[in-house]
Amino acid sequence: MEIIDREISWLHFNSRLLQEAANNDVPLLERLRFLGIYSNNLDEFYRVRVASINRLIEFNKKNYPEKVEESEKLHDEIYKYIKQRQNEFSKVKDDIFNSLQNHGVFVINEKQLSEDQEIFVRNYFFEQILPGLFTIRLNRNTNLGSLSDGAIYLGVILRKKDCNKKDFALIQIPTNRNPRFIEIPDPNTIKTIIRLDDIIRFCLKDIFGAFNYSGFEAYTIKITRDAEIDLYGNVSRSFIDIIADSVKKRKTGTPVRVIYDKNMPEEMIETLVHCFKIKDLDNLIKGERYHNSKDYMNFPLIEGKQFVYDPLIPISHRHIDNKSTILSSVRKRDILLHYPYNSFNYIINMLREASIDPKVRSIKITLYRLANDSKIISALINAANNGKSVTAFLELKARFEEEQNIYWTNQLEEAGVKIIKTIPGIKVHAKMILIRAKEKGENVYYANISTGNFNERTAKIYSDVSLITADQRICLEVGQVFYLIESAYQIISFDHLLVSPLYTRKKLLDLIENEIISSRKGLDAWIDIKVNSITDPVVIDKLNEAAESGVKLRLSVRASCSLIPAKNKNVTAVGIVDRFLEHSRIFIFCNGGDNLYFIGSSDMMIRNLDTRIEVTSPIYDKTLQKELKQIMDIQFLDNITARDWSSKEKNSFALGGKDKVRTQEEIYNFLEKLNNYNNDICNC
Repeated sequence: MEIIDREISWLHFNSRLLQEAANNDVPLLERLRFLGIYSNNLDEFYRVRVASINRLIEFNKKNYPEKVEESEKLHDEIYKYIKQRQNEFSKVKDDIFNSLQNHGVFVINEKQLSEDQEIFVRNYFFEQILPGLFTIRLNRNTNLGSLSDGAIYLGVILRKKDCNKKDFALIQIPTNRNPRFIEIPDPNTIKTIIRLDDIIRFCLKDIFGAFNYSGFEAYTIKITRDAEIDLYGNVSRSFIDIIADSVKKRKTGTPVRVIYDKNMPEEMIETLVHCFKIKDLDNLIKGERYHNSKDYMNFPLIEGKQFVYDPLIPISHRHIDNKSTILSSVRKRDILLHYPYNSFNYIINMLREASIDPKVRSIKITLYRLANDSKIISALINAANNGKSVTAFLELKARFEEEQNIYWTNQLEEAGVKIIKTIPGIKVHAKMILIRAKEKGENVYYANISTGNFNERTAKIYSDVSLITADQRICLEVGQVFYLIESAYQIISFDHLLVSPLYTRKKLLDLIENEIISSRKGLDAWIDIKVNSITDPVVIDKLNEAAESGVKLRLSVRASCSLIPAKNKNVTAVGIVDRFLEHSRIFIFCNGGDNLYFIGSSDMMIRNLDTRIEVTSPIYDKTLQKELKQIMDIQFLDNITARDWSSKEKNSFALGGKDKVRTQEEIYNFLEKLNNYNNDICNC
């Protein structure tokens, strides 16, 4: 079976972000933000995927030499692809900054300062930067193994007045304490901005002048390290301690990429290679003057349609009455929330109300990624303070969130919240809340199952779907999932939920097979799928079999899609990249006309199906089924932001239709119109 390699497919997705950054129809700061996301994604790709491939190559050299060539070929293909995108990135960046300048926004360097600006910059340096600035002197004995992953440094060449001798030093640019972009007062522009790096360059004499240096050159360096953490250490230690120590070691892991200013002199490059102990020179990459373009995501805000999108005003949900509690609204009917079109505050308010509701006895929740100032945590602590039984599973192995999740674990435990211990061999990726109330002498349960994290920050920029239900069939099985997590994974059967790693794979394959059987009988047969990634070979093989059997497949896949849709006319496949990150997972099956609807946390990847706790829930409410189907239909009308996976040309835009259709705008309009109707679905 021929499939697209997962890593290459992901790189194609990341390139779509570069396409958005190049799009002149996107506001300028939003274009800059896409550059930042592209850069941040690429950093993580090196830290995780490239590092894994490097380890695989070394492993195969020792154990399976016949497989080395295959791994090295993929490694070379990745580097070639990324190198090609570097030139595109530079052109797009230059175009954006030129356009900003045309609109009165100037990003200047240390050589472009006026006298008044020099005074401001020097004062800013002494007051805000210098107290936290530290320097490493470089020589042949210097060990740079402790330099922070992802940080940027200035490699400084120092020249003395009376001799030709050169010395070398490193200064970390303190973006952890200071903003990367600093506004300089200038009455003649909308904004004048200078980078933190260039303020330090301007003030090098103030740092080194007292040591008889008179000449200074500075070049940027960035280190990307292997982000793998070792979870299998001393069994006598707590898992939290193992995680904490492993995160510390990650910060000084093996360099998988060292980027340096292409104008850096050879003698300094040689010194860095020695100090970093770089053995593979392929990991040494020429770059531009500035690195860490991810910081563009925090570029100073400028008002105006030419700079940013109009703020999105969340749509109030038609079935949630502000005069009563959310749980009382859910008693009447299931509720489907669509973020960011609806506000995530509904979930926060539901927990806040439950924390003070005398009928509520307990709250259980799974947590994966949280906002820095999490209102979810505050609501849980408040519930515990009010005497509710609160249980939380907080996944300590959520990549790059380990430290924060350890912090939240300690905060919750101190408040009396019961913490379900994380499990070394498996991640809990399901997004669930279960509330138990005592009503008329009986236990009544309410459940929330979401495709996205309980994170009020990402809920504003990720598109997700969230079901709140009092359907006891679903609620009781959510309770079974919590029991599964708490009880060392006893085998439990489920009649309604699709739960990984136990049943999701089998159920999805059975549902696809059911469509194949229908098609062979001459019945209508189709499948709609919206996920982040489809990379599982077995699922891909089954979907190909379905398409070849006449089943109509519509796939909306944001990131990696290893299936090759161009090979079958029964497959329509798109990937949407727009203002919000498409994150929801939706599955709809024709099922002989009695359509089946599901939402959940699982993508079609090996890890989601086999090595994580994932929960996908059926949608039983007929009104919500119609709502979900219309939202899914909109996905395949997009001819502005959708890329056509079915095209042989990578990342070509989906075309068609007389009218311009932009999915995210259409969904907002659809939900807004829906909100004007008291019941059911509107024909919009």
